[in-house]
Amino acid sequence: MRKIFYHFLRLSITILILFFIFKNTDITSIYNIIKKSKIFYLFLSVSTIGFVSFIIALRWQLILKIYGFKISLLKSFKIYNIAFFFNNFLPSTVGMDFVRGAYVVADQKRISDVISSIIIERWIGLLGIILYISLVPIFFFKYGITKYFLYVSLTGIILSAIFLIVIMNDRVFYFVYSFFSKIKILKIGKSVNSLLNSLRIIKDRKRDLLFNLFLSSLIQIVFVFTNHLIVISQNLSVRLIDEIIYVPFISIISMIPLTINGLGLREWAYINFFKLTSKEEIVSLSLTFFLVSIIYSFVGGIMFVFDKQNFKKEKE
Repeated sequence: MRKIFYHFLRLSITILILFFIFKNTDITSIYNIIKKSKIFYLFLSVSTIGFVSFIIALRWQLILKIYGFKISLLKSFKIYNIAFFFNNFLPSTVGMDFVRGAYVVADQKRISDVISSIIIERWIGLLGIILYISLVPIFFFKYGITKYFLYVSLTGIILSAIFLIVIMNDRVFYFVYSFFSKIKILKIGKSVNSLLNSLRIIKDRKRDLLFNLFLSSLIQIVFVFTNHLIVISQNLSVRLIDEIIYVPFISIISMIPLTINGLGLREWAYINFFKLTSKEEIVSLSLTFFLVSIIYSFVGGIMFVFDKQNFKKEKE
């Protein structure tokens, strides 16, 4: 019942935000902008989403290797794309991670290590965004509203530092471990400590973590490029410098689990950051970016169908 209420609440918030966005927007103008899009550049933008999926699959595969999982890059790419497809129907990115984890656990029964690999992968992804938006204001401080970046960067850096200290420092780790050992309710302490033990495997793999951090920053650059291809496709009056500064920040906002697939929040963020461009053009950019992601996600749907057929053949 609680889950149903939560999903209904998110759907309501999504509809409410979209209502206020479109209330004073010329929908016909948005439709005409999208309709006149140059297909070639839209195709390229879909391809860049595929490249992002490849980078994320590589990042996750490298982390799985640290935990001793024998998962090929091709299989990691397939699993991620299938999870990306099902994320269209699931309530949040947690559902997407559940699909990813389920595929690996089905082959190798190590649930805590699978969960740890996904947590580390997500954490490195977030740290990559934080690194990007921490460095960008240094180079482009004359162009953007840097105070917003400062708040997010400081929060992310502090939380990441605490996480690293707990995992890397023996004294702090055993203090935290001892604290959770005393929590017997619903075996919460035991579950947390099992997860901490799994996470601690990264202690001696700093080089691997740095490379994964580089991949995470690269993803943000590709997302900027994706947006710019859409801008070219629709001949929008959006400055490249604004895309470089604001797109990663919008990525963080759209991750907040308040709406369905970030809808509404993403559009609100685009409108608030790209104030030098007309509302119709910005909404068109935001919606097209969302549609481009949806279109690419069907690659995962095709992979799922073929994977299911191959599984049936193996059983026969």
